[in-house]
Amino acid sequence: MTSVLIMTEPQDFHSYAVAEALRRKGVEAVLWQGTDFPGRQRASVWVDESGCDLEISGSEIELRQARFDTVWNRRPTDPVLPDHLHPADRVPAARDCQHFAWSLWHLVAPEAFWVNPLSPIPTAILKPYQLQLARETGLEIPPTLCSNDPGRIVEFLRAHEGETVYKSFHAGSWKTDDGVAMLYTSPVTEDDLPEDETLQAAPGIFQVRIPKDHELRVTFLGERPVTARLHTQGNPDAREDWRRTVSIEVEPAELPEDVARKCRTLMKRLGLVFGCFDFIVTPEGRYVFLEINPMGQFLFLERLCPEIPLLDLFCELLIGSGATPAIRLRDVWEPAERAFLAAPDNHVLKPNKIVAEGSPARREAPPTPELPVLTGLSRP
Repeated sequence: MTSVLIMTEPQDFHSYAVAEALRRKGVEAVLWQGTDFPGRQRASVWVDESGCDLEISGSEIELRQARFDTVWNRRPTDPVLPDHLHPADRVPAARDCQHFAWSLWHLVAPEAFWVNPLSPIPTAILKPYQLQLARETGLEIPPTLCSNDPGRIVEFLRAHEGETVYKSFHAGSWKTDDGVAMLYTSPVTEDDLPEDETLQAAPGIFQVRIPKDHELRVTFLGERPVTARLHTQGNPDAREDWRRTVSIEVEPAELPEDVARKCRTLMKRLGLVFGCFDFIVTPEGRYVFLEINPMGQFLFLERLCPEIPLLDLFCELLIGSGATPAIRLRDVWEPAERAFLAAPDNHVLKPNKIVAEGSPARREAPPTPELPVLTGLSRP
């Protein structure tokens, strides 16, 4: 039997859906919840002249080294320390737990097929680096300034007055005195800037706004692109950043081969076998690269457009076969939802995990008459 290890964290719906689909295809799927270590997991590594062996046991997991054919490097997550530790001991304990966990990641299945490999991820997620490599491969990119220098930021805004958007390096949310703050791509002018001390303390991405006819989300499964057209301009909430809304029209599309070829080159340079690309398509038909997410969300596309069978295609990437029964997202939704909703009782959650009504996390489960809405799903 083919076996797949999924490195993840408890509040990732994708992991449960893919695991259920794999099992229905006759594949063993094991979820390794990183946050359960060390509170609900124990691990040992033996190294001697005969070689190396590894064992991990705990909540819903029992594994030994070298038994997996594929590892889905979905959401490898740092350990979460138990509350009973003395505050003075938490820093060294956290340091040692992280060191050991990272070692386990590298030792658990060194001969397996990894989606994606561990080593490229720390650099592949870097937005300025992505833009530079994309430019070198021939992809068109927006004029961009990444900076924490108030003077340079003001210069850029004045040079592109009224035509600049702001992005953060990391999408996310956090608690404030007034509730929950969310980060989206937003227009920015000089008048919107905070005081220089704040601006210098928080580097940002400033880009020239590119006119849009529509946007593309292109999921590369190895060499194969699966392209979805997002009709963002018909919804005022989606025009700058489609993550703001769950109401967006999606349909299958095709990516021109010359653009696809450049994307493949970029993925090879980044060391990736899977990635989610975001493009703007201008009214004149230009394809403008925005970013690549090495482990981005993709099931929301099938959720919004069932004609795009991304769950099944992704499972086939993991197991390297096209001969298994076809599985659709609708087929696995209910058991995946049950596992997702049970996660807080069965696993240790990431601290300060915020999921708010209206969050981009809801993209995976937009309201429809047929299926329920989940507010805890990971962001795209």
